Amino acid sequence: RLWYLYGKTRQRSMHHTATRFELDSSEFRQLKFIMKIIQMCRVEKLIMKYIFVIICAVVFHDDLGVNSQKFFPNLPVGDFRIEYKAFIRCQIKTNNDIRLNLYLSKKSANTTEIRGNVTIGKPIDDSWTANAIFAIKDSIGGWKDNAHIFKFEKACTTIKNFLGKEWKLALNSFGAENTNCPLLPGVYVGKGKYELTNFISNSNFPKIFFYGTYKVRFFLTDKNNIEHGCGSVVVEVKRPWETD
Repeated sequence: RLWYLYGKTRQRSMHHTATRFELDSSEFRQLKFIMKIIQMCRVEKLIMKYIFVIICAVVFHDDLGVNSQKFFPNLPVGDFRIEYKAFIRCQIKTNNDIRLNLYLSKKSANTTEIRGNVTIGKPIDDSWTANAIFAIKDSIGGWKDNAHIFKFEKACTTIKNFLGKEWKLALNSFGAENTNCPLLPGVYVGKGKYELTNFISNSNFPKIFFYGTYKVRFFLTDKNNIEHGCGSVVVEVKRPWETD
């Protein structure tokens, strides 16, 4: 109807270019009514836009709330938490000058301690190299070796910087008075005070990592690439919202 009225007006203007033409009263009322409907539609469309924005905001806020965990993607890498499973002692027959007689003690569901003792037969300084080799558990329960391999020269300084706040906490909990490099020979006995709860947040370990269950074998090598000291820890790298 609007196009009809528009066309009618244009036909009149084409025949009478010098004269101002108006629609008759009936046509004018129809045109006014149509324009009012158009205006109402525009307002309604604007209102619908605001309603849509509000709905999106509510849904997005709910996704970030308490129940948001069920919407999280199942990505292979991301933020994580650590669940400590076991500590495994290694036996090195040729060089037994560094011995890690350690074990994990579970105080609660979320609290794990390292206990035991460490024997150091010679100073650990920056002439050593620190090594860590990750094996990951596959879908059938076997270990796939060399999933990640890390090698750090200047072992003492590198480990100290890597551990951050955990360096002094660990040494003090095992009775070490000296917290500087090199680490001096001696027998260090754990007093059951070294908790691993804040290990990741206090250290400089990557805050994003690949999920899975790992067996991490760590050891030192000298300038002749001979191993000294060895231990393995089994950990599970889990998504922050994952439960057992």
